[in-house]
Amino acid sequence: MKIYGIVRSPNKKGNVDLIVSQVLKGAKSRGTEIEKIYLNDLRIKPCQDCVEDPYPKYCFFEDDMEQIYNMLEYCEAVVLGSPVYFDTISAQVKLMIDRSNCLMPWTKLPDGSFGLFGG
Repeated sequence: MKIYGIVRSPNKKGNVDLIVSQVLKGAKSRGTEIEKIYLNDLRIKPCQDCVEDPYPKYCFFEDDMEQIYNMLEYCEAVVLGSPVYFDTISAQVKLMIDRSNCLMPWTKLPDGSFGLFGG
């Protein structure tokens, strides 16, 4: 089993990093393989809702989001830590979530078009 920790706080060794690290430490003590990345160190472009399928890639952009896609493909769980700004997640976490829309399960509909699985 592999668990990734994603820390969004710009303060390495700060409270958000500490909380994510403690969760990962608990998982590691039970034999789980862990890895932690700092979202603030990555360069991720905003989603442009391209509508076209970039297959075989996840996205038309080639940026640090590739690390996130690879991580999500091979892990069983993610521990995400973000400071709260204006009662919500940070802009960088929202950016990562928006760029992850290509991971949504799409299915071919009877008319030949594609739509959300079960939607």
